[in-house]
Amino acid sequence: MDKKCAGTTKDVIDSFAVYLSQKGRSENTIKTYCGVIHTFSSWLEAQDKELHELTQQDVQSYIDFLETEKRSVSTINKIFNTINTFAKSQNRPEMTENIKRSKTKIDYVAPDFLTEEEINTLLKKAKADSSKRNKAIVFALLYTGVRVSELCMLNRDDIKLNHKSQTGQMVVKNLEQENERIIPLSKELVHKLHDYLTSRNDEHEALFVSNYQKRIAARTVQHMLKEEYGVYPHKLRHTFCYDLVRKGVDLSIVAQLSGHSDINVTRQYLAVIDDIVS
Repeated sequence: MDKKCAGTTKDVIDSFAVYLSQKGRSENTIKTYCGVIHTFSSWLEAQDKELHELTQQDVQSYIDFLETEKRSVSTINKIFNTINTFAKSQNRPEMTENIKRSKTKIDYVAPDFLTEEEINTLLKKAKADSSKRNKAIVFALLYTGVRVSELCMLNRDDIKLNHKSQTGQMVVKNLEQENERIIPLSKELVHKLHDYLTSRNDEHEALFVSNYQKRIAARTVQHMLKEEYGVYPHKLRHTFCYDLVRKGVDLSIVAQLSGHSDINVTRQYLAVIDDIVS
């Protein structure tokens, strides 16, 4: 598709799916590839960019971002290869030419997380928030550790709640890795999600919707957290992971719950604990 022929993000991704289908790709592969591009598009929107206006610099900036996020080299390569295929589908192969990528293993740095006092302050603010949606988002990010992109992609049927027994679970689909993980939900989160969902009177499949009754965007969540709570979503994810490691949960389980494809990413939380103890 020519750059001048702009369409909605859905139109662009749908055309990519058709391209992949014509190339004989399997249904699972098409779903995975489109999921990668959708995540990329959400990141672009947070930078006030649009998928149909993609530039070579945007691709480079995204790869750089993934490296700062400590994503494994293999994961970054898979994402880059998908974007490269996408560029070809748009007849714009130059978008992925001369993109610099790390060829070596990334040195992991200690993640930033909330202290116990900061958690208490955050929860106090959340409980006082008049928006049941925002309240549920804060609790969901803090008590499941999902990435903001994953949170935005959740549907109602990805959440199983038993309000009577105050138990539940969340199914998080990772379209990049063609798998999913199941996260048990805390009693407080079950309560907040139940309150939010029962307050809705729409039929939208998305778990979280915007004020305009559309699936909520990553940048909307990021803006809300920054303006209302002074925190970034990834810090809540780090807090979730750190808390599990601090409690002695096996690293393989923490990696599974958090969706780390490389357990070395999970091990960085041990270094944080060692620094605190020493």
